[in-house]
Amino acid sequence: MSPEHAVSLKDRSFFSLSRVSLILAILSLVAGRGGSHSLTIPPVILSVTINENPIQITPGGSPVYVPVIIMAPTETATFAIVGLPGGTSASYKESESNPSGQLTLTAAASTKPGTYQCTVTVGSSGQTASTMVSVIVAVKKS
Repeated sequence: MSPEHAVSLKDRSFFSLSRVSLILAILSLVAGRGGSHSLTIPPVILSVTINENPIQITPGGSPVYVPVIIMAPTETATFAIVGLPGGTSASYKESESNPSGQLTLTAAASTKPGTYQCTVTVGSSGQTASTMVSVIVAVKKS
């Protein structure tokens, strides 16, 4: 075995020993000194995010589909949106495995053009979270 290999093996042993020492130090901190402690996982804080902002819809146009990301402590959440202009319908469908899903907005032909500030609120396990989103009702092209 050449001297280079000997140094390489020696360094590798050092790093392995360092890793073991680090793991043992962490375990001793988690376990405490002789007492019985348990590791507590922090609760999931409810949050809602809409990355598509502003959302543009057209009176009498096709529905607009908007992804909604919800981080929740459970697999379901309540959903509400307020501040939409008259003549605009909204529906929300969560995914099959978590509360994130898709918001569908449709503007009737009578919906007045303009910019509207809306609030999306979600709820789960006694928590609520909100986010603001702008909805722009565009002027319908002839």
